[in-house]
Amino acid sequence: MSKIKDFEQPFGFQFILILALLLCAASILFSPAFAAEAGSGMFYANLNEYDSIPDGAVFFIVDGLGSYYLFPELRGETLLGEPVQKAVVPVLSNMWNNGFRISEMKVPAPSTERGHSVLVTGNPAANAEMVGYTDSTFLDVLRQEGFLCIGIMQRGDFESMRGKFDVIIYDRTNSINNMNFTVQTNYFEDSDQRIVNEIASVFDSLKNRASSYNSRDTAERYAGYNRFGVDAAYEVLSLMEKYPGQKFIVVVNVGAVDSTGHYRGYYAYLDSVERLDKDLEKLFEKCRRNNLFFILASDHGMSFEAQDKRSGGHSSAKYNRTKEALYIPLIIYGNNIQRAVYYSETGQEDAAPTLLSLFNIPTQPRFSRGNILPAKENPALYLAAPESVQVQLFQLTGDGERVVFNSLELGSDGYSSYSIAGLTKGNYLLRWMTADSHTSQIKYSQNEIRLYISADTTIDLSDYLLKSSDFLPSISNNFVFSGSDSNSGFLPKLTRPVYFLLIAIINIAGAAGIYYLYKKEGFSKL
Repeated sequence: MSKIKDFEQPFGFQFILILALLLCAASILFSPAFAAEAGSGMFYANLNEYDSIPDGAVFFIVDGLGSYYLFPELRGETLLGEPVQKAVVPVLSNMWNNGFRISEMKVPAPSTERGHSVLVTGNPAANAEMVGYTDSTFLDVLRQEGFLCIGIMQRGDFESMRGKFDVIIYDRTNSINNMNFTVQTNYFEDSDQRIVNEIASVFDSLKNRASSYNSRDTAERYAGYNRFGVDAAYEVLSLMEKYPGQKFIVVVNVGAVDSTGHYRGYYAYLDSVERLDKDLEKLFEKCRRNNLFFILASDHGMSFEAQDKRSGGHSSAKYNRTKEALYIPLIIYGNNIQRAVYYSETGQEDAAPTLLSLFNIPTQPRFSRGNILPAKENPALYLAAPESVQVQLFQLTGDGERVVFNSLELGSDGYSSYSIAGLTKGNYLLRWMTADSHTSQIKYSQNEIRLYISADTTIDLSDYLLKSSDFLPSISNNFVFSGSDSNSGFLPKLTRPVYFLLIAIINIAGAAGIYYLYKKEGFSKL
C-alpha cells in the first residue's frame, strides 16, 4: 500500500505540471503575437475589429455638389456677394452626425474628368490617361483583394474609367432629356463571372425601363435622372445579399445636380440637392442594415453669379477660383467610423487612400499622393523593412507601457512586413531589432521611435520615414550587444519550426500523461 501511495503522489504532481505546461503552450500558440509573424497578414490588436469590417461599400459621387451648400460652418456667396443658403438635407445630416466628414476638401481643378480621375487615383494631377494605367486606381487595389467593382455612372464615364469595372451601366449621351444607357462587362481573371453576369442582367432590366424615370415636370425629370442611379445601386445591393462574404464596391455617379446648376440656376440647384437627399434615404438604410460603408463625395462644386440668374458654373474662368466651386464634401458612414468633423483643409486626392484604409488595406494606387484621413475609430499601423527585424509596439499610458504587439522573432528571408489593425488612437512606442551576422559573432541592434497614431500609418524602417502627418520627434536608443544577452525585453531569435516543435512535444507529452493516468488509476484518485 505504501508503494502505491508513494507512486500516486509524484504522478499527481506531474499531471498538474503537465496541465500547466499545456495551458502555457496554448497561450503561446493562440496569442496574437505568435500568430502575427512577418508576412503572415493582418494582426488585430482589438480582436472585435476583425469581425466588424464591412465586406463592401457604396461610393456615391454627386456631380457638382459643393460643400458650401451643405455644411453649417461654411459661409458661401454668389459672385455678387449674396449669401448662399444651405440645402435642407436631413438624410445627409443624419449620416454626417453619426459618421465622419471633411469640412473643407479642395479639388485641384473644378472639372468633371479631372475630378473623377483624382478621386479614383489619389493623384492631384490625374487625368483620364493616368486612370487607364495598370494599378492606378483604388479599383485595381480592391480587385487584388478579391472585390468586385461595379459602376453606375452618368458622368465621369470615360473609356479608361469604364475599363476598371467588372460591370458598369453608363449613359452614353449624358443627357437628362435623351437617356441612352449601355451595359459593359470586362473580364478579370479572378472575378466571379457568375455574379458579374447576374448584375449585368439587373442593369439590362434597368436600362429597358429608364424612360419611366422621365417626367414632363422639369424638376421631377432632373430628380428622376438621379433616382435612376440610386435605384440601380439599391438593386445591386439586394442582389449581393445572395452572396455573403463576397467583397464588393459600387461606385455611383449621379449627374442631375450639376446639370441643374448649369441650366436652371441657384434656387433649382438647392431643390435638386434636397430631392436627391430624400431619394438617398432607402439606399443609406440598405447600407446601414447590411453593414456596408457609405461614402459620399463630389467631383467639384458649383458657383453662381447671382441668386436670380438662370445658370451657374465651375470650370470656366468666371467661376473656377471660387471657394464654392473648389470645395467638396466627403462624408463617411459605417462600422468603426468615428463621429467627428475634420476641420483642417484636405485635398481631393485624399479620398482614395482613405477609402482603402477603411478595409485595412495598406496598398495604395500606383501614383497616389494622397493622405489617409483619420476616419476610423481604430487605425492600423503597417511596418516594412528590407531586412529581418523583430518589432514590439507599446501603447503609452499614464501607467507606463502596455504591449500591444510582439513579433517574437526576426523576420525571415531578409524582409519583414507587419500589419497591426484595431489600434486605439494615442501615443505609442515602437521598438525594432536587427541582427548583423557579418561578424564572427552575431550582433543585435535596437532602435525605437515614439509616434502618435490617429489614422492608418505606414512606417518604412529602412529610412525611418513615417508616411503620415502624425509623426512626433523620434527618441532613438542605439546600442549593440552580442549574442542573445539582452535587457531589451525581446525574446532571443527562434525560428518558426522550433516553436512548433516545442509545442508539439509539450502537447504529446501532456496527452500521453493524461491517458496513462486515466488507464492506470482513473481521475477520481487525483
